[in-house]
Amino acid sequence: MSTAHVRALLDHVTAELPRESWPHWTEGWPQEIEAALLDAAFSARATYGTPTSGVRAVITRWRDHRAAPLDDLTALAAHADEPEGLLAVLNNRQRVPGNYTTKAEAVASAARALAELGCTTSADLRDDDAQRSAVVAVPGFGAATWECFAMQLGVPTPASRAVVCDFLGEALDLESPATATQADDLIAATAARLEITPATFTHAVWRYQRRQRRAAGAK
Repeated sequence: MSTAHVRALLDHVTAELPRESWPHWTEGWPQEIEAALLDAAFSARATYGTPTSGVRAVITRWRDHRAAPLDDLTALAAHADEPEGLLAVLNNRQRVPGNYTTKAEAVASAARALAELGCTTSADLRDDDAQRSAVVAVPGFGAATWECFAMQLGVPTPASRAVVCDFLGEALDLESPATATQADDLIAATAARLEITPATFTHAVWRYQRRQRRAAGAK
């Protein structure tokens, strides 16, 4: 990829997901598996918000309650049998798609399922069949929940890589999809120009592309 490609990508980013208004210019929740799971659940069909509203407010309430690093799923799993306590802390009774249960209850169930597999911290997360199935099997969760959860922790999946490559192809009007190496190089070069980490750029792009796909599917 050339310098011209980087310039074109920067122009596309400025036009489509400007840093002053797109709320996802962050690395996600590295080393905070609890926050990542809450984000994956509560961002479904919801306004992402600010630190005091929406999804981020839910995470802030849990952080204040925990008063500890958010990297131990057993804290959420402890509410799986009696979720009312978690509902009270999070102060949010939104329900999962399909209206099976509240998002808080689904989070607690997923946390327990992952913990039973030995996945309690961010260092334990792997994009493998067992962990993915533990999340996807929770009523109201699905593949998109898993992808969002993994992305927040910087764990790439084939699907999330494809989403980012699609963005690059569309932004640059490429005749063929960028290879993984080309995508990584272009992301690194663009992130350097923006003075952010590649992880931050990847996260912002992935969130944007997901929103575009949802909007296209709704038409």
